[in-house]
Amino acid sequence: MSTTHIEGRIVRVARPASVLFSIFTDLTNFTKNIPTDMLSHADLQLTPDTLIAKVKGLEIGIHVIERTPFTRVKYEQYGSSPFPFCFTINLESISTNTTDVQITMDTELSGMYKMMIGSKLQEVVDKVTDQLETAMGIQP
Repeated sequence: MSTTHIEGRIVRVARPASVLFSIFTDLTNFTKNIPTDMLSHADLQLTPDTLIAKVKGLEIGIHVIERTPFTRVKYEQYGSSPFPFCFTINLESISTNTTDVQITMDTELSGMYKMMIGSKLQEVVDKVTDQLETAMGIQP
């Protein structure tokens, strides 16, 4: 097994770091904007610290393992997961209402898993980064 490190691009959003920190430290916030029809197809177990979703027989879960006020929130896999992973939301306050955000992911993948899903994990990080940028507003 080898460590795979994935970095999303840094995006500048029009929100204070304190607001973003509050959003990312409570996992119940992650489902607030998901369409109801999508949620009806998933079995969710949700608390402020943990989230487990079962979709089409696949279970994936996360829990908060670190909260560094206004600069970082770190999550790791929780429950049954096909591979160990953790991801981090890094926040850098640029001004009162502007924050740079970067998502990173670290995982241990065997050679077979790395070939099968390594590039897909980068796509997931990129997609979440794009959605975050769209939802929070871009600063020039």
